[in-house]
Amino acid sequence: MYVYSVQKFRKAYSPKQELSLDETMISWQGRLNFETYNPGKITKYGQLVRMMCEAVLGYICNMEMYSTEGKKLDDTVLSLLDRNLGQNHHIYQDNFYNSVRLAQTLLDRIMRVCGTTRANRGIPCDLEAEGKHLKNRAVSIPEEW
Repeated sequence: MYVYSVQKFRKAYSPKQELSLDETMISWQGRLNFETYNPGKITKYGQLVRMMCEAVLGYICNMEMYSTEGKKLDDTVLSLLDRNLGQNHHIYQDNFYNSVRLAQTLLDRIMRVCGTTRANRGIPCDLEAEGKHLKNRAVSIPEEW
C-alpha cells in the first residue's frame, strides 16, 4: 500500500521549483517494532514519516517511513529528492535536516538549499565569526522596510 501510494503521488503531479522537506508523526495504537517517540510533537507516539512536498501547494511528492534500519540522515534526504536532483529545484528545510556537508552535496547536484543550521553541524569559520557578531548585538530593522 505504501509503495503504491508513493508511485501514484509521483505520477499525478510534477512539483514546481520550490520544495519543502519535513517530517510528521502518524498516530498509531497497535504494535510495531519501529514505533517512534518524539516528545516535541503533538502526537508523541506513532510512525515517523519524512516527506518531500511541493512548497506552495503542500502536495506530497515523495515520502519515506522511518525505521530503525540505521540509514543516515543525508542518505534519507538524497533518497527523498532522487527524482528531483539536477533539475535546479530550491529545497527548504529546518535545522534537523540541514548541515553544511548536505548543502554542499545538494549544491553539487544543482539543488539550492535554504534553512537554518545547528551550530554543532559544522559551520564555516567566516559564518561562525559573523554569527557571534550578530548574537552580541541587537538587530535594528531599517525604516524603509
